[in-house]
Amino acid sequence: MTKVSVNIITYNREDFLSKAIDSVLVQSFKDWELIIVDDCSIDNTAVLVSEYIQKDSRIKYFKNDTNLGIGKSRNLALQLSSGKYIAVLDSDDYWSDKNKLQKQFDLLESGEFVLVGGGYQVVDRLGNKKNSFLNPTTDGQIRSKFLFKNPFVNSSVMFKKDLAVKSGGYDESLQVGEDYDLFLRLGRLGRLINIPSIFVNYCQHGQNVSRIKIVNALEDNLVIINRYKNDYPNYFFALLRRSVRLFFVKIFLKKT
Repeated sequence: MTKVSVNIITYNREDFLSKAIDSVLVQSFKDWELIIVDDCSIDNTAVLVSEYIQKDSRIKYFKNDTNLGIGKSRNLALQLSSGKYIAVLDSDDYWSDKNKLQKQFDLLESGEFVLVGGGYQVVDRLGNKKNSFLNPTTDGQIRSKFLFKNPFVNSSVMFKKDLAVKSGGYDESLQVGEDYDLFLRLGRLGRLINIPSIFVNYCQHGQNVSRIKIVNALEDNLVIINRYKNDYPNYFFALLRRSVRLFFVKIFLKKT
């Protein structure tokens, strides 16, 4: 049984995907498989990945016949994964710590945690470094802030596959925040932790966020925090914060 399945979902990201794959290949932890689900890209993603597969049989490529969207594609990757643990890497990000998988594997193997994340460095599309961020680290700190914002960077996480499946996987009805929703469900099942190390180069580029996506994210966030209002503290403050932000974003959009 493979220890870790790395899940990459990609869609027309051939300009970024090589860095993501390369950052997996250089990991000191070697007992992994890389599951790449291509959500019906129309660029040269298939050709690029085929070149990697010829060099490393641990890389497995699956292309959707139609564009299924992020939630369904993440669940497909989860289903295709044979690993005990799932590490997620968005196709426009790349890992910056060669020991990332080993550090997270060791913590999950201890049996104390169900989900492990880490910090991130913001970079532009050329790799120029900007700000770096460390999220709340302890289980208590994470839970106190969980409804305010997602305290896990998606490309930094590793979690137990069996518990992710048991909890229902990713919610395919959400346009944005399917990762946040899954993390909150995992938090119902066990302890959470962020390692205080920079694990990810998070790439900011022109394709990241549209105005419509900001509205969708805030609306879906309201759905999500209402789901978990009885599981985590500070619900009313989180609800007020999201509602006020959504109100002003919609006003701004009407004026532009």
